[in-house]
Amino acid sequence: MKILIIDDDQDVIDTTSTLLKYKGYEAFGADTIEEGIELIGKVEPQIILLDIMFPEKTTMGFEAADKIKEMYPEIPIFALSSINEEYAFNFSKTDAKTDEFLTKPINIDLLIKLIEKYTKEEKE
Repeated sequence: MKILIIDDDQDVIDTTSTLLKYKGYEAFGADTIEEGIELIGKVEPQIILLDIMFPEKTTMGFEAADKIKEMYPEIPIFALSSINEEYAFNFSKTDAKTDEFLTKPINIDLLIKLIEKYTKEEKE
């Protein structure tokens, strides 16, 4: 199972990748939207973890989710953000074309359960 992490914070990519690899998944990281979209075609991930806020533009993750869903509608996208905690603003998976919305720091147990849920659905 291949999982792509798109996040401008290299620490998030490294930590999440390490935990996912420990759990038996293949993890790939990109620190820009452009690199992430390019990697989708190369590694063909089954799930994408996508940060919502990027320094260049605060809505960049939402826009990227929309673009990725148009190009690869079959790949589940899990939005990642600390928006709820930092800004006390409630975003949800319905605000962008994402399948799930997770807050940072990522609860790895919840992430694994969601990955298993989506991969189970994929097999059925």
